[in-house]
Amino acid sequence: MISPLYRPAEITIERAAAELRIRWTDGHKSAWQLRWIRAHCPCASCREDRRALAESDGLLLNSGPPPSTEIAGAELVGNYALRLDWGDGHNSGIFPFSALRQSCPCAECNPTGAPPLLPD
Repeated sequence: MISPLYRPAEITIERAAAELRIRWTDGHKSAWQLRWIRAHCPCASCREDRRALAESDGLLLNSGPPPSTEIAGAELVGNYALRLDWGDGHNSGIFPFSALRQSCPCAECNPTGAPPLLPD
């Protein structure tokens, strides 16, 4: 059984504000900037890219376009996660609700700022 803390009651992607918003079953509301969500994509290739960037002291060059922060679509994965389809076709990241709740950027949940979605 999933804890009520980790169950969304409502999920909204607010394109105009570029935010993912979740109202949880306990009444708490979380909102993440889509650029933060994309920067913390939990898929294996994105995590490897972040590791490579960290090891390069921030000097890794990419010849392609920057990753999209526009949402083309979204779907639930079982009752535990959200999968986002980004405007550039990337769609392999599965965002567990428990990780999203733990990385809530509000001052009540994380007064010093949102932690990474998942450790790299």
